[in-house]
Amino acid sequence: MTETSSARPPAIRAFCKALNLTLLVTPLVAACALPAFASDTPRYGGTIVLATLAEPVCLDPTVGGDVPQDIIAHQFLDSLISQDEEGSYHPWLAKSWEVSPDGLRYTFHLRNDVKFTDGTPFNAAAVKANFNHWLDPKTGSANIAPELTAYAGTQIVDDDTAIVTLKTPVAFFLTTLANPSAGIQSPKAIARGNTLNCESPVGSGPFIVQKWVRGSGIFFTRNENYNSPPPQATHHGKAYAEKVEWRIIQEPATRYNALASGDVGVINGLPPENYIPAKSAGNVTVIDDSQPGVPWEVDLNTKRAPFNDLLVRQAFRHAINPAVALRSLFFGAYKPVGGPLSPDTPFYDASFEHAYPYDIATANKLLDQAGWTARDSAGYRTKDGKRLTVHFPVYANTQPADVALFEQLQATAKKAGFDVKIEEADRSQVHSRQYTWDYDLYIDYWTVNTPGALKFIYDSEGLTSIDGGYHNNEVGLNNKHIDELLDRGEQVSDHAEQQKIYSDVQKYVSDQALFAPLYVYPSLAAFNTDKVRGVRSDWSVHSVTLYDAWVPQG
Repeated sequence: MTETSSARPPAIRAFCKALNLTLLVTPLVAACALPAFASDTPRYGGTIVLATLAEPVCLDPTVGGDVPQDIIAHQFLDSLISQDEEGSYHPWLAKSWEVSPDGLRYTFHLRNDVKFTDGTPFNAAAVKANFNHWLDPKTGSANIAPELTAYAGTQIVDDDTAIVTLKTPVAFFLTTLANPSAGIQSPKAIARGNTLNCESPVGSGPFIVQKWVRGSGIFFTRNENYNSPPPQATHHGKAYAEKVEWRIIQEPATRYNALASGDVGVINGLPPENYIPAKSAGNVTVIDDSQPGVPWEVDLNTKRAPFNDLLVRQAFRHAINPAVALRSLFFGAYKPVGGPLSPDTPFYDASFEHAYPYDIATANKLLDQAGWTARDSAGYRTKDGKRLTVHFPVYANTQPADVALFEQLQATAKKAGFDVKIEEADRSQVHSRQYTWDYDLYIDYWTVNTPGALKFIYDSEGLTSIDGGYHNNEVGLNNKHIDELLDRGEQVSDHAEQQKIYSDVQKYVSDQALFAPLYVYPSLAAFNTDKVRGVRSDWSVHSVTLYDAWVPQG
C-alpha cells in the first residue's frame, strides 16, 4: 500500500466524517460545516454508555477474532502502527521504522515513555511477547495469526528498538499491525494465560477493563496516565470520559429505543429499520461507513452435493436477487455488492459486480444441464428421486432484517426449484455443523483493509481446523494455483502486478460461483448528541472509538 498525503488535517477529517458533515476545502485550509453544538468545549468527566448486538467470547481480541472484539480493543489497546482513511501508515507506539530493501526486516524505533496500565513498561520485549502471543496455537487467533505466517522472529536490539524478520516479503504487513486485534498487550498479563486474559486483558490505551459481567456488560475506567493517542485523534492526554459502560442489547428495537431515549449514548450496529428515523432525528448522528474485506456473503460448500457441481452453483447465483431485497428490507442502509471484495478494499475489481444478474430462465437452463430436470409436487427440482435441497444453518439471534433477507432468497430460489432450508439454532450448534462441513450455505465475511481477506476464505490452508474444529475456508476450495497467487500477492510490491494477481483471484472465485454476496458489511453506528459527542470511526477496520468522545454538560 502506497502512502499518500492529504491537504486535510487528520483531526478535522476524522471529526467531519464522524459527524457526517460536508468538507469545505480551500487550497490552504480544511473546515467543516459545524452543527450548533460544535462550538461547545469538550469536557472531562461523565460516563459513555455504548450498546451493541453481540457479546464477545473473549476480551483479548486475538483469541478468535471478531468485530465486537475489534471495537473493544480500541478502548484499551494501542497499536504499533496507525492507518488513516487513505490507507497511509503513521507512527503510534512505534515512533518510526525502516524496511530493508528485500522487505524482510522491519526495524521499529519505539516510544520509551509508555506503560501498560499494570505498570509494565512498553518496550521491545513487549513487542516480541505480543508476536509470540499472536502466533501461539494456544491463543487460537483466527484473524492475526493467519496474516503472519511469514513471521520469522523478533530481535531485541535494546529497549527502544525491535527488528522483526520475515521469511518472505509481506506487502500488507503494516496493515496487519494497524489492526486493533494486533493491539499491544502487557506481556505480564499475557503470561497469565487465555482464561484470565480473556476476562481482564491489559493494554496501554485510554481505558482500562474494570470488569466483565457476562450477558450484561463490560465496564471500563479511564487511564488517567494515558499519553499515547494515535495521530488521527483530536486531542492528547487522557480520554474525556471517566467511564465507559458497554451493554449487550440483542433485540434491535430495544437497542435503538435505548439510544433515542438517551438511556444509552452510542449504539454500534444501527438496525437498518431505524436508519431513516436516525438520519432525520435532530439529536442523533449516524456514522455511515462500510467495512473493507470480504462482504457479507453465503459460502457454497463444494465438498458435497449439490454445490459440488459448478452448474448448480451458477444456477443458484442467478436464482437469488439480494439487491431487490436490500431495497425493500434494509431501507437503503446496506449497500448491495456483487464481487468477492467490498469496494473499499485495496485492489477491488469492479468487473465482477454484475457477473450473475437475477435470471430465473438462465438458472432453469443450468439446472436442466446439471440433470435436475424433474420437479416434485411442491415445485422443487429432483434428480434420481432426490430433491434439490440446500441446508442453511443460521444463528437463532440473527437480526430480523437478515432473516427476512434469507427468506426472500429462499423464495426466489424456489422459483428455479431450490429447496432452501433455513435452519436456526444456537451458536454452538451452528458452529458444530460448520466444524463438520454439515451445511450447504454458510454466512461469511472478513473485515481487513487488504485483499489478503481473500486468503482467509479461499486458501487451502484454511481447510484445516485452527481451534479444534473451525476452518476459515468454508467453500472447500483446494486449488494450488489460487494458493500460489494469494501467496504471491502478499509478497510483491509493484502495484500493477498486485492488481493483476488479485483481479485473477477475484475472477476465478466469481467464475466458479463459490459464494453469493449479499451486501457490503456495514459499519453503522449512531450517537445521541444529548448524551455524547465526538464519537469517531477508526479507519483500520472502520469501527467506533471513544477516546475523543465526551459527555456534554446537563
